[in-house]
Amino acid sequence: MKRLDFLDGLRGFFLLTMALSHLVLQGGVWLTEVHFRQVMFVESAQGFVFISGLMVGLIQGRRLLRHGGAAMRKSILSRMAELWLWTVGLIFLALLARDLAPGGYLAWRNWLGTAPIGDPMRIFGILSLTFQPTFMDILPMYIFFMAASIVVIRWVVEGRWWLAAGLSALSWIACQLEVARLWSGPLNEALKASDTQGLRMAFDPMGWQVLFMAGVILGALWASGRISWDRVFGPKTRGVAFCAVLVMLFFAPLRFATAHGLMPKEMLELFWPFDQRSNFSVIYLANFVAAAVLFSWLAIAGRQDSLAFVRGISTALHWIFTRPALCLLGRHSLHVYAWHVVLIYAVRYYDSTWGPSGVGINTLLGLYVIALMWLPPLIRERRRQRPIAA
Repeated sequence: MKRLDFLDGLRGFFLLTMALSHLVLQGGVWLTEVHFRQVMFVESAQGFVFISGLMVGLIQGRRLLRHGGAAMRKSILSRMAELWLWTVGLIFLALLARDLAPGGYLAWRNWLGTAPIGDPMRIFGILSLTFQPTFMDILPMYIFFMAASIVVIRWVVEGRWWLAAGLSALSWIACQLEVARLWSGPLNEALKASDTQGLRMAFDPMGWQVLFMAGVILGALWASGRISWDRVFGPKTRGVAFCAVLVMLFFAPLRFATAHGLMPKEMLELFWPFDQRSNFSVIYLANFVAAAVLFSWLAIAGRQDSLAFVRGISTALHWIFTRPALCLLGRHSLHVYAWHVVLIYAVRYYDSTWGPSGVGINTLLGLYVIALMWLPPLIRERRRQRPIAA
């Protein structure tokens, strides 16, 4: 099954920008300011989750059509088991480092909690994926969404995509109304460890699932031939792109104001309930849809547009996101994500133990993290090529 380089390149790009946004160093890192999230309510994690869902829907949808439901189910369950092992192993490794490394407790206590590694409730929280340390939250969420995709992909292939879309929308609405408070509070009390932390998640799955499920539905529609992107984003749909630009221009000054503390207090109090990243509130949803539509239109329809500068932008996008280096990261995205967590924690430990180091050293640390991101995919590609060489 041939992979799509453009989508792999996108995932690689989101991984790089996500790593930059996760750098937490005393004095800050100017590299983190060179990020599209500074001018829009769109972040790397959102793009990564959506593209991952799109790839799951496309690849597993094709597998369902070619080899049947059992083959698709086996592939997804195998992937979920692999991710669970990676996630649990990564968390226990971090806890072990916290307890054994000199100064590890001070460096990572806010990220990992303070409960001992042998705390029974903490162990249960880790194994059940309900305790998610800082920057280790996307993988558990991905596992939950993969489980639901088994049913969603089958519905889409059978022509019942509207049912999956409706349930996903309903879940997002319930999240905005904070329906989950009915069970999250008691569950948090039941899972509390000795450090009083129980249920710990940076993202509310009920809200963020709309990204992954939208990707799965579109990917499965694509795999079954029910959608043609050249028709959806054809040369005659420039008005759609224009509307997307208007939405992004409307929110850009609001994002700049909130990012730099320029919004008046009275306005901020009214704006704040709609600006909730954890549950993927309406502002994030509207911005993401606009950004995704504009980007897709430029990449697909832009190649045939009558304006030369639009064609130039489209050509540049295709060139950037098909670079072998980015595609390499995207092909091994989940392993790279797990590795980036190790790097971010290591940099945090250095900064806590020997920092602050100043702008120059912080910049070098950021570049060092970026360079090392390619280590796991290079090793995995080399292992794959050994049997061929033999």
